[in-house]
Amino acid sequence: MVFVLALAAGGTATRAQSMSDNGIFYHSFTSPWSSSLNPALFPESAKWYVALARTGADISLPFSLHDMNLQYDPQRGAAVFNATDFLRLLAERKCRFGMNADVNLVGIGFSIGPGLHFTFDAGARVAGCASIPLEVTRVLTEGNLNGNRHLSLGTTMPARVMAYAYASAGVSFSMPEAPVAVGVRFNLLDGYGMASIDRLTLDVSTAADTSSLTILMDYLAHYAGPHPISEDCYQKENEFLPRFMPESFGYTFDLGVKFKLQGIDISASLLDIGPGITWSNNSSVITPPEGNVPIQFDGIDVHRINEPGYFDGWKDTLLHRLEYQCTGETFRYTPPTRVYIGASYSLLRMLRVGYLFHGEWESGWFNSFGEGDFRMNNSLSLHFSLLDWLELTAANSFAYNGQTWDFFNPGMAVSLNPFRRLQVYAAIDYVSSFDLTKMRAAHVYFGINIFGHR
Repeated sequence: MVFVLALAAGGTATRAQSMSDNGIFYHSFTSPWSSSLNPALFPESAKWYVALARTGADISLPFSLHDMNLQYDPQRGAAVFNATDFLRLLAERKCRFGMNADVNLVGIGFSIGPGLHFTFDAGARVAGCASIPLEVTRVLTEGNLNGNRHLSLGTTMPARVMAYAYASAGVSFSMPEAPVAVGVRFNLLDGYGMASIDRLTLDVSTAADTSSLTILMDYLAHYAGPHPISEDCYQKENEFLPRFMPESFGYTFDLGVKFKLQGIDISASLLDIGPGITWSNNSSVITPPEGNVPIQFDGIDVHRINEPGYFDGWKDTLLHRLEYQCTGETFRYTPPTRVYIGASYSLLRMLRVGYLFHGEWESGWFNSFGEGDFRMNNSLSLHFSLLDWLELTAANSFAYNGQTWDFFNPGMAVSLNPFRRLQVYAAIDYVSSFDLTKMRAAHVYFGINIFGHR
């Protein structure tokens, strides 16, 4: 049921993509990391905690080294690479590259009484992705002789990278007469830099006599950062903004709830809801100078390849065709909006079995540029706690990319808690393969917590 509702919220099944994250700390007994995923999940046994250098990073690729299928040819003394088979493989796997990193420099949480909890965090995030639409791989493998093609490269946000700092303050409250807890968190965002290609379309047509190829290109891109992309795009600083205020400023909200039903803990959260960041630091909107940009290709004269300067004319023509116009104007760009829905059952504070649905709207709910994908997975986890001195976790995700299922994406975490005061933890999550040559995705975590029990 959860899976169907998430697909309805995020778009059609063919647009849904799997994501490289098991949420391995969501159902943890004592880790404060669960609070970052749901503001209602303050560690049950904690009176206070301090989190230091909490770090998580992940990378996902559409191929592994093994997938390149390099074959050594002894006659030529070289490795042979089959580009056609490789492009077909990329088409099957949606051609998506992803990278995320989150460094929480300091996190503080404390309780007032049995049911009122406060959290404060400060850190930085970097998130990026790039995708190659399937039609591009088809035109490279099948050609363009059988008909003209319209390549729409903007429906899945071709590329985006964003770096920003954040400071968060949250509060959660447990009902005194009901097994219900609610939480809310406010995130103040300071954008450092971002770049995106939000729309890119190509119309490829071949002349009737196949003597030339013409491409009409249209695009929309955004940039903001510490340095202007060019002098034409330079934007003066806002004279009315105090010097101590960030130039690219924004905010989002996190909401969470947890309740107990017949011994089962059920929880849900929505993270990064809101307008996101208004980028004004050297912000630029980049478009073609005059509508579509025509690029004509008349073929290669193989008899002139070795002539000096033969390709220089091509380079100059191409660079001229790729000229752009840039307007210095502010725009709003949002972080991805995430959803978590979990259920867990605990036995004697020693064993816990958990289920987690994790979804992400890649372009956020309030981003007006690019559509982005809805990515998701379903995870099962098993947690073992030994007197709160040691916690071991194993998890596995069942991922679906809109066409096929992937049933094996394991992860494991270890938390050493000597004297129940210091927590030193590390995890590797969503490992697509234990063979390094076949690994396409992985998520690592590590950090230190100082913990005060009730």
